[in-house]
Amino acid sequence: MNIVVFGATGGTGRHFLELAARAGHATVAFARDPLALADARPTTIRQGDVLDPDAVARAVRGADAVVSALGIGYSRAATTVYSAGTDHILRAMRASGVGRLLCVSTTSLNPAPWRAAPLQRALTSGLLHPMLRRPYADMARMERLLLADTGLDWTLVRAARLTGGRARGRYRTAAGHRLPGAWSIARADLAHYLLDALADPAAHRTVVEIAY
Repeated sequence: MNIVVFGATGGTGRHFLELAARAGHATVAFARDPLALADARPTTIRQGDVLDPDAVARAVRGADAVVSALGIGYSRAATTVYSAGTDHILRAMRASGVGRLLCVSTTSLNPAPWRAAPLQRALTSGLLHPMLRRPYADMARMERLLLADTGLDWTLVRAARLTGGRARGRYRTAAGHRLPGAWSIARADLAHYLLDALADPAAHRTVVEIAY
């Protein structure tokens, strides 16, 4: 399979590139700075900015699937990376006839109900949302774009708080409903799920939450 990876220089993207290479897939890593991938293992590197629709279209052409792990870290600044970047990816996929997309979001975007998880709800609503309200707003726009798309076989993967820990090889997922106690997940295990889900028809047009 030929897989294009957006957000390839981030922790999840790097782990995905390594796992995909081990599994025998060809990968195209899309990055603004190719030097940031000097120690990674993509088959091909495409230089470009996800906010440039032409660059995105060139990268997607000829792909079998796309993985989007776009992110701006814990920056509090306003951004359009999530929404505009995903819009460009969706348009490029439709134009090139590429059907499979996995897109990473966060469980923190929609906090669990108070009754089910009072502490988690308090931390998310009382701390994270006020602090990250502008990037979260753009991530919400990204999700709406994806959920409105009826033509692609997308999977929206809402990950718990990402960590740099080692892969455990064991994690929980919930498709189409909330995952209780979704506190954290290592980027390495998130990447493992993304690779497994690529060829899973059951994950098509589904929102999946993932955590330990």
